[in-house]
Amino acid sequence: MPTCPSCCATPPNAPTAGRRPPWTGRLTTLVKKRPSRKNTLIADPARYIHSLGPTTCGATHDYQLLKNELDLNPGLVDLFTWLADLGYLGLVRDYDVAAQSLPHRKPRRSKKAPAAALTGTQRADNRAHARRRVKVEHAISGAKRLGCVTQAYRNKSLACNDRVVVLACGIWNWHLTKKKKAI
Repeated sequence: MPTCPSCCATPPNAPTAGRRPPWTGRLTTLVKKRPSRKNTLIADPARYIHSLGPTTCGATHDYQLLKNELDLNPGLVDLFTWLADLGYLGLVRDYDVAAQSLPHRKPRRSKKAPAAALTGTQRADNRAHARRRVKVEHAISGAKRLGCVTQAYRNKSLACNDRVVVLACGIWNWHLTKKKKAI
């Protein structure tokens, strides 16, 4: 093993003789985990953001956030046509929403159906649903153009957190209106 003559007798990453490095029992990650935050957002196919729910911690499930929002504003159900992902599976059952608002789930494998898969029409429906839903994803990414929304939030005030997300959505909506006037 070559040594580094200028600084030390053994390289710094070489194991010491007869010893193994201590094992901590867990894998380390390169990125420090930070608390995340979440909002419910309602956008139209033109990517305009119409409704923004309150900011909550990232551990809260998406459908629970939506249920809390719809309990406060029950008129939102009838106001929009819904396009949701599979995180909102109870939407059709709990509210009077069309079944086409959710994509088809892949069936579970079992002994009777070991190669369970979606049919061709279900896959085509899911593709069409994804083509319509991508506009909402573009609205979400448009609101995240304001850098402080995606970066780690170090402020302790939740009211300021709500203001930051509302400001980001407002800037995105202003951008969309200016874009229409310029064309």
